[in-house]
Amino acid sequence: MTPDEGTPEELSVLHYFVDEAGDPILFDRRGRVRAGTPGCSQYFMLGNLDVEDPEELRLRLDTLRAELLRDPYFKGVPSMQPENRKTAVAFHAKDDNPEVRREVFRLLSQCELRFYAVVRDKRALVKSVKQRNRSDPAYRYNQNEQYDNLVSELWCRRAPLNRPRSCGNNRSPHTC
Repeated sequence: MTPDEGTPEELSVLHYFVDEAGDPILFDRRGRVRAGTPGCSQYFMLGNLDVEDPEELRLRLDTLRAELLRDPYFKGVPSMQPENRKTAVAFHAKDDNPEVRREVFRLLSQCELRFYAVVRDKRALVKSVKQRNRSDPAYRYNQNEQYDNLVSELWCRRAPLNRPRSCGNNRSPHTC
């Protein structure tokens, strides 16, 4: 260890949890716009949760899940049945009923957490893709582009003073 790196006691570990909401789908197989239509999200988001003590949070969530599973109010709720492998196994907002989501939110609001997110309005992205197609007819939209762009933007915007060179200084909608 060099003197610049500090002592082991001075070093800290950061825990990041990343998830997306929505999907990067813009077009169907025939090239028709799907973004914002029924069954297809209007937005695509990528979020990062910084958790100061993930082990403590895991224990608190496990305790909450056990309490909810013992609660007679949830006895007939399908997502609370272990054989369905939903809320009984892990919390997930799309599977949890509103009462469960409320309890999870209540628990999270008592924890030391920081949340960051980047959001794409997919209708604006469709316009951008169409404009790019006019200037470059060979261009084809690739969903992975959006994941890559959002990941870059999420990390670049989180620490603007410590921005890696790869982030650049461009503030276009696709770079940070």
